[in-house]
Amino acid sequence: MKKAIRKITIFSIIATFFVSCEDYIDVNKDPNSPEVSELTPDNILPGAQTTTATTFGTRMNQLGNLMSVSWSANATDFTSPFINEFKYNVTTTFYDDIWDNLYQRTSNFSHIEKYQDGQNWDHHRAIAKIMKSFYFQYLVDLYGDLPYTQIHNSTDFLFPKYDDDKATYRLLITQLDDAINLIDNTDDTTVRSVVAFDVMMHGDMPKWKRFANTLKLRILLRQSQLADADTQTYLTQQFANLQNSGAQFLAANEDVTINPGYLNSDGKQNPFYATYGRDPQGDATSTNNLVGPSKFTADFLRGLLPGRSVVDPRRLRLYTSRTAGSTTITGVAQGASTGRPSRLGPAIIKGSNQDMIIMQSAESLFLQAEAAQRGYLAGNAQALFENGINASFAILGSTPTEAANYITLSQGVNTVGWTGSANKIEAIITQKWIANNCINGIESWIELTRTGFPSGMPLPLTTNSATRPIRLLYPASEYSGNTNNVPNQTAADAFTSPVFWDN
Repeated sequence: MKKAIRKITIFSIIATFFVSCEDYIDVNKDPNSPEVSELTPDNILPGAQTTTATTFGTRMNQLGNLMSVSWSANATDFTSPFINEFKYNVTTTFYDDIWDNLYQRTSNFSHIEKYQDGQNWDHHRAIAKIMKSFYFQYLVDLYGDLPYTQIHNSTDFLFPKYDDDKATYRLLITQLDDAINLIDNTDDTTVRSVVAFDVMMHGDMPKWKRFANTLKLRILLRQSQLADADTQTYLTQQFANLQNSGAQFLAANEDVTINPGYLNSDGKQNPFYATYGRDPQGDATSTNNLVGPSKFTADFLRGLLPGRSVVDPRRLRLYTSRTAGSTTITGVAQGASTGRPSRLGPAIIKGSNQDMIIMQSAESLFLQAEAAQRGYLAGNAQALFENGINASFAILGSTPTEAANYITLSQGVNTVGWTGSANKIEAIITQKWIANNCINGIESWIELTRTGFPSGMPLPLTTNSATRPIRLLYPASEYSGNTNNVPNQTAADAFTSPVFWDN
């Protein structure tokens, strides 16, 4: 691994609680150095949460929205935008910043886990374990085998070994169990308060526990289509543990967000808004007019696709019409040489201080619906499915009446409504794709790889591939810095070498 990647960048937000991000400390030193080791979890946690969320909400979100055919490009005002994305030119430098940034910035969570000074940091430590699991699930989903057990310890493991992806997934479950145990069994009289330093949930530890259970549910369901006896035995046991423990998940309108105090000033805006919205002077950013809905997305939301003839009110919250007063959104085929799509809408581009969404309650409800439909957990799958739609409408600012009318109108529509869909799992994943549109694109791409839904997605006009990529390649930084451990890959592996749950 590159030497720079082994270093730790700690952004500690020096603020009055979580209402200002005026000042950041940027420490770029080895995690074992005295300067870094003396920083407490209070110093480290806000920056650890914030810097990882920046990669998640911008680069990972963009890549996923493009690969799941949610977004296309403005081919009118830009010359060959997203040429590599639409040609499927997946190389060792293609979105390599996802690997590099997440490995570097999750080291802050590892530092919190290991920190010892005789005080009770269990709540900080539980949060660190949960967030580290959140990001390492995505690293496994995108790369497969990777360094996990020897990471963030350059003193003992300068060149960390690669762990089996299936084994890492199980270690993530253990990590989440450990976090829940810390929350449940710490000494409440001595535990250090995390309220002032947790810029995500402000020290709401019961909610952190529900988030941890929801992550466990997602990790388990990702493996649900594997037929081997070992996996099925493991899943049966883990789902039984969830059921028997009375595990609670993120409920309706219980979204997980982050806001360290985003401001309308340079370097302090919500990173997604700073990329696709406006600068502090109010001028549109260079990428404000770059993306919009693909033709597939626009036609889907307008009810123009065969068998999916229901107009979705969320379309005008996700995207804007190009014509004032119009209710029509316009999409462009990926890879098209001409055409200008609608822009990102008012529920997506709200303001420089908008929250960054880490996980919607809609996603939690769709996960619960899938688990119930597959028979892993008790529950009314249809009710959970429809509650997920309601939660999606709510976070986008649509009214409950709009949601209720949409659910009624979509009932008999295949892949969109419950009663009309022959494949209930397809309906669940399709509605999850709509809910994650613009918000969590990387989840949409991974779920598309896992399930093949939504069905009927076209390939870009400019690609020579008959299939879309199913993974990323190990980055150039690994081939130069961890040469003896990184597996050898070719360009074809991005299309033909699945992670373990896709076999």
